[in-house]
Amino acid sequence: MNTTQLECFLAVAETLNFSKAASMVNISQPAVSHQISSLEAELGVRLFLRTNKSVQLTKEGLSFIGDAETIFRTAMNSIHRLSTNASEKKQTLAVGVHNQFELDALVPILEITGKVYPNFEPEITMMPFKSLDTLLDENNVQLIFAIKADDEAPKAECFTSLCECPVMLICRKDDVLAKKQNIGIDDINGRRVILVKRHKCPDAAMSGYMKLGMPNNSNILLADGCEAAFAMAKAGLGITAFPMMPYMCDDELSYIPIGGLPPVTLGIYSKKLIKGETAFEFVLNAKKFYKNYPDPIDKTKNV
Repeated sequence: MNTTQLECFLAVAETLNFSKAASMVNISQPAVSHQISSLEAELGVRLFLRTNKSVQLTKEGLSFIGDAETIFRTAMNSIHRLSTNASEKKQTLAVGVHNQFELDALVPILEITGKVYPNFEPEITMMPFKSLDTLLDENNVQLIFAIKADDEAPKAECFTSLCECPVMLICRKDDVLAKKQNIGIDDINGRRVILVKRHKCPDAAMSGYMKLGMPNNSNILLADGCEAAFAMAKAGLGITAFPMMPYMCDDELSYIPIGGLPPVTLGIYSKKLIKGETAFEFVLNAKKFYKNYPDPIDKTKNV
């Protein structure tokens, strides 16, 4: 397996068109076809279903995308690092997030770290929950921004707490529930509830759903991720619930605290941190920044 094979695979996976992929990687279309065929032969699986009219990823091809991206990025970073003068050494850091909300919470820490290290080069990976845990286990990411419930089993060697995130009911501003100061289970009964599919839902949020009895509600609308759930709520298709993370406020939605549910914690999963390394300094900056972060419930009152 080589970088040319991987680059061609990722280009075809993105475009589902061998001609467009050839243009992206700047080689001929027959050469792209040859690279894909040789990669499939090496892996022993079909990555694409090809006809005269269409190109589709197989199940194996779809599952290989994350591995191919990781291997290709690692190889290119190694080439770049070895060819760079030691005096110009980059401060690289591989950080994982599960959704846009975690990425938004990551932004100010990236800015702070960039000011400390002029050659700071973050590698940000956004992937579903279990997949990202595996990348941390295999040292393909160094840190994961995530929310964690107090009773949740440890996923990594270390977890650094940043701030508490109360579980909120989320609905449109014109919903009857938007006028309430606090929500109880009785207020939710009978309403159409939007739930994030289990494989895309953080354990901390799923724990909250279970305590609310939401999965037992007969009127359920499933969303393929947190962002999709919020979009459906904004469209008035139902109500949802999720921990209120920093920078999550949307002025078209109302966020109402749910009584009886403890807050969850936004933090950073990692292996053991070593003082002086970029990951250690990054986590330290995150702790300092979120130590004085405003109460998320107070922030929603101004939205």
